[in-house]
Amino acid sequence: MKKTYIPKLDDLLGGGILEGVSIMFCAYPGVDCEAFGYQMLNGRVEDGDRGFIFTNVAEPETIQYEFNSYGWNLESFIDSEKVFFVDGSSSFLGAPSESKYTIQDYAEVEDVILDAINDIPKGIGIINNLSVLIDYMGNGDTIDIIKNWNQKAKENETTLVYIFTEWDYDTGLIQKIKESMDCVVDLTTIEERVIIGQGFMVARASWTEPVETMVLFFVVQPGGVKVYVPKILVTGPYNSGKSSFVKAITTESVSVDRKALGAFPTTIAMDIGHVDYKGFLADVFGTPGQERFDLILNVLSKEAVGAFIMVDSTAPKTFARAKEMIRKTRAEAIPKIIVANKQDLPDALSPEEIREKMKLKKDIPIIPAVVTEKKGIEESLDALLKLLYGD
Repeated sequence: MKKTYIPKLDDLLGGGILEGVSIMFCAYPGVDCEAFGYQMLNGRVEDGDRGFIFTNVAEPETIQYEFNSYGWNLESFIDSEKVFFVDGSSSFLGAPSESKYTIQDYAEVEDVILDAINDIPKGIGIINNLSVLIDYMGNGDTIDIIKNWNQKAKENETTLVYIFTEWDYDTGLIQKIKESMDCVVDLTTIEERVIIGQGFMVARASWTEPVETMVLFFVVQPGGVKVYVPKILVTGPYNSGKSSFVKAITTESVSVDRKALGAFPTTIAMDIGHVDYKGFLADVFGTPGQERFDLILNVLSKEAVGAFIMVDSTAPKTFARAKEMIRKTRAEAIPKIIVANKQDLPDALSPEEIREKMKLKKDIPIIPAVVTEKKGIEESLDALLKLLYGD
């Protein structure tokens, strides 16, 4: 099977895609979609395959600029003849083109793409954007052309990736287009009173029964498509290592300090960070551990989708407080990891001993860690991501 190079998509598809299949990213208007095709091509070419991009929405130079913004060097692929353009845009803009194939009239588009597919056996072709093809060719011709391209790709074991923005086309046409594809991935907005993000879900795949999971995503520059985890909570008793843990797992973090008013002024600290790890993006919020600040725990924990519960392995007297904070932050109802910090100290309890003393269920992972030495950091992240999205 071939990788898609889109985080989590291979898992939803049972391990990847078969050679010679067609896959369409079907996007709700306004949802980022081109990066999905570009990311697949970049990954495949880096692994040794050849490919092409049929562009009818922008000139090749614009596509190269987009690749550069994601941190991918399309120009080097073109110079080494690993990738070429089928330019369906420049001639209609009155601009010269140096692409291997240039379309002067859309009456020739079917044959030109068939030739391009023959040029890259076992490679990958990006059709960007299918909506423009429909506008030029009309409903019936578009369906026939897609079927012929897909048949030729299957014969050459070439992957065809279609980018389709689902404007207000006839529903019958959209259904026929989807039925002509081996795989359809829907890209849509996630709404809760207002739009809060974007997500993708595999609608169907001919070679497997896909996992019906909506995956939130961001398209970032540089980086491309990343799975987005809206909010991860880091909580636990005072002095368990929360701030150090947030700093260890994040690419950048800040501590927000506010002076508490009263006879004995003290500092309330909340840690905020941003995680970029193995194709995942997440915002992280660390809570204060002292009981006198429990009133703000409910506010900080709202909308969290996962949690790290920090415990000091050498301080069993604080375990009851840790369980109390799980309850106060409502972490009982979300995926969570117990991070057993300070495992380097001689009186540290083992994860098994901590589980017994805290009376934790077997399905709650406990990860041994030495946060100051960044030991157990990746294991903790991997464990939480597995709970959130599976293997």
